[in-house]
Amino acid sequence: MKPYYVQIKDIIKEEEKFYSEEYKSSDWVYLKDASELFLIHAYTHLFLGSENRFEIIGDVDYLRKHRQFYLNLAIGLELLLKSIMLKQEMPINKQMKLNGEIHLDKEKTLQFSEIIKNNIANIFSNIDQLDLEELKDTLKLINLRRNNIAHSSKKSTKSYRDEHQFSYVTLYIYEEFFFGMNSELTQLLLLSIKRSKVTQGADFPPLNIRPRSLLPG
Repeated sequence: MKPYYVQIKDIIKEEEKFYSEEYKSSDWVYLKDASELFLIHAYTHLFLGSENRFEIIGDVDYLRKHRQFYLNLAIGLELLLKSIMLKQEMPINKQMKLNGEIHLDKEKTLQFSEIIKNNIANIFSNIDQLDLEELKDTLKLINLRRNNIAHSSKKSTKSYRDEHQFSYVTLYIYEEFFFGMNSELTQLLLLSIKRSKVTQGADFPPLNIRPRSLLPG
């Protein structure tokens, strides 16, 4: 008698086959949608309140939510940058050497740290070197905090200054390529920037890059 159930090994094979398909440029929309989910999740979990969703409701709860914030923020930004790369027809699969030739590895995509180090300059070729370095350093700090929490859980940092910088840079990246596509995410990022009470040029070096929502007029 043939068993009616499905072997978990068969499900694994199906999942591995799906996962190992090389990304095409048209796949950018799926990564964009996924990145928006993670970024929205990051901010809605960091801030809560019945009347004001950006009211901190306790130190212990805040630290817990702050950890969730960094995990979701970093994942969301990694997916966002991969989406942008595909939209610009840049491959996100890693390279591998096979029979003396270079091919794309269908089973592995670039890590967040690799994108920051090797691809940011190509993605944002229209901004000057100082702003490019500030953008890269901001992304690097987000990735480091995500890794500290995910791999050791020894440290959870909170800072309104950093929150402003992270939200500002995230909004800039998102709106450069997807302006007007997700109003919920845009409003969350704008509220976070407003809430942080940080002045550019006083609390940290001023950035010449401006998110489209913050441009005059």
